[in-house]
Amino acid sequence: MTPSSVSELQAWLLGARHVDDGGVSLMADLVERMRAHGLPLWRASFSLMTRHPELVWRSVQWTQAEGVQTIDRNRAMLDEPFFQRSPIALLRRGAPPIRVRLQGGPLPFPICEDLRAQGGTDYFAQGLPASNGEISYLSWATQDPVGFSSAALAALTALSPYLAQRIELASAYHGTRALLDVYLGRNAGQRVVDGGFRRGSGELIEAAIWFCDLRGFTALSDERSPQDVVRTLDEYFDCVVGAVMHAGGEVLKFIGDAILAIFPVAGDAPAACRRALAAAEGALAALGRVNAGRAACNEPPLAIGVALHLGQVMYGNIGAKDRLDFTVISSSVNEACRLEALCKTLKTPLALSQAFVDASRPGGIMDLGLHILKGVRAPLRVFTLAHHAALSLSSSSQ
Repeated sequence: MTPSSVSELQAWLLGARHVDDGGVSLMADLVERMRAHGLPLWRASFSLMTRHPELVWRSVQWTQAEGVQTIDRNRAMLDEPFFQRSPIALLRRGAPPIRVRLQGGPLPFPICEDLRAQGGTDYFAQGLPASNGEISYLSWATQDPVGFSSAALAALTALSPYLAQRIELASAYHGTRALLDVYLGRNAGQRVVDGGFRRGSGELIEAAIWFCDLRGFTALSDERSPQDVVRTLDEYFDCVVGAVMHAGGEVLKFIGDAILAIFPVAGDAPAACRRALAAAEGALAALGRVNAGRAACNEPPLAIGVALHLGQVMYGNIGAKDRLDFTVISSSVNEACRLEALCKTLKTPLALSQAFVDASRPGGIMDLGLHILKGVRAPLRVFTLAHHAALSLSSSSQ
């Protein structure tokens, strides 16, 4: 790679338009340009730092055979032996660039053994210090018979500070989006990124509405340590949130031990309601598996009530000028909350409204009669699935 090629790539890195796709376009364009300038790349990888509570970074990898792929790395990975013995662990501690020829003799890192087994001949990894003190990384590999030339290594070294700035920019976008997704939900987070963050702004939509509550939470809080309460809540939230998101729903709010979620209709109310019902069944099944584990540890089972309703909601921002909440409000949301309270009275973990049943037409339902809900003008007819009708919740206090 010539000095003019390096200068051209440096100028591109400084001026290229950012594409907010988690580093995929950056990697694809970078590799295409570097290969066009004669760099014999076979594999490349860099990391985007994140503020996600469960993830330490996103690895963006390119291979000649498969193109660009992304892998989100869990924080637990940092303690795994494979990572501890990797060049990336050294670079994160401030080590200088690492170059390993992969042809012949013992190799210092497991990743190098893997690359040699796949036909790699040379490996070069660089730490990329960010302005906040964090260190990302960038690695390159080739299958060229002579490996990386001295000119290629010099070019990679000259490009590294430009790449550090570019990857830090991509990390900032990625980290912001990750935080918004975790704390607001993916759809709400996308709306905020797209500019839907003004107070009072919102959209009237139709949605299947989910509201659920953990039974016996007050007693649990009184009898257990705060650490144990948090652990129990996390078990319960994992069951519910995983089921809702898997079915295409959006969790909007944790209200103590209660969860509010929606399944937007988007022109197909029966499909939205069926997704919500599948999520309810999935959450209850997941909770059953958790309870089997709790029984093995002589811990009391967890019980929940889930209400599913259908109606219009105002979806958007409410709050004070310095503290907003992205949520849904409407009389339908209030009705769903009141409907969930009947689960305890009716001794069922699942309560369905008339509107929800009319839209979803589930099989095997049982009519539980008309009920007056606090704060709701008209009585509401309540249904459940027959196989839940006789289930008694393990605790009726909260």
